[in-house]
Amino acid sequence: MAFLAREEADFAKDSIKNKLYNVRKSKHYSESFAGLTGIGPFVPTDAQIPYDSFEETYSKTMIHTVFKKGIEIKRELIDDSRIMDMEGLAGMLIDSWNATMEELLHAPFNNCAATTFAFGGKNFDISVADGQALASNAHPSKTGKGSDQDNYTTNAFSIANLKTAEDMMKDFKTDIGQKGNCKVDTIFAAYNIRNEVFEALNSAGKVNSGDNNVNPYKDKFNVVISDWLNDNYWFAIDSRVMKRNLYFLERVPLEVKSQKDFNSSNWQIGAYARNALGARSWEWVVCNCPA
Repeated sequence: MAFLAREEADFAKDSIKNKLYNVRKSKHYSESFAGLTGIGPFVPTDAQIPYDSFEETYSKTMIHTVFKKGIEIKRELIDDSRIMDMEGLAGMLIDSWNATMEELLHAPFNNCAATTFAFGGKNFDISVADGQALASNAHPSKTGKGSDQDNYTTNAFSIANLKTAEDMMKDFKTDIGQKGNCKVDTIFAAYNIRNEVFEALNSAGKVNSGDNNVNPYKDKFNVVISDWLNDNYWFAIDSRVMKRNLYFLERVPLEVKSQKDFNSSNWQIGAYARNALGARSWEWVVCNCPA
């Protein structure tokens, strides 16, 4: 079992789970999240303190899902002490779990323009609290004091489109129409555009220019690259706001148990986990999904 734990830990180093998600323990059947509509600016006054009232915004409930998988090792492998073969079979079980996790962790991004996605014959709800997809041109205001807002483009990655994404996030408003406090500090991008991203964000001078101009984006952003992300997709993220909205909830972490089957004399290894994930709201990201 120690071998299986090492396999899982090695894979976790490259996972987006801890890089992007707010990973929390859960003790309940489900967890619900809601925000507040926000307040106006401070008022310059020598009179009594002016108190604003506010209300709960849209709420989001995440329900845990059970995941199971098992393998069976023939008794002959055990009798003959074929340790490497047994480790290989056990490693396949952990590989399957790790692949399952990455597909699920990437689902809110790969399916960001949809409110559901299908996995293993089950439909999962990945809408945000306002009922829209994470990427939408019409995120509504709960109070009606703000207008619909947009965090979705089909722009390919480029310096010009990166500035467009920054400007979009800069213009995000609170539910009551006040200026938000969001700014891009992280780029999450697909593996196939990694060279373009690193060149744009790490070159000393402006890209594709003979002028000796400073590159204003050099070392400005944290960069996360993933080969599980759809080709050409990229996301401009405020990591501070993201951690208040993008959750991985662990009800039961991966459990691996084993037993000898009385009828076959084979050794059975079974794995069980129960968790939920998703985004409460959308203000932390500009989604760019080229066709």
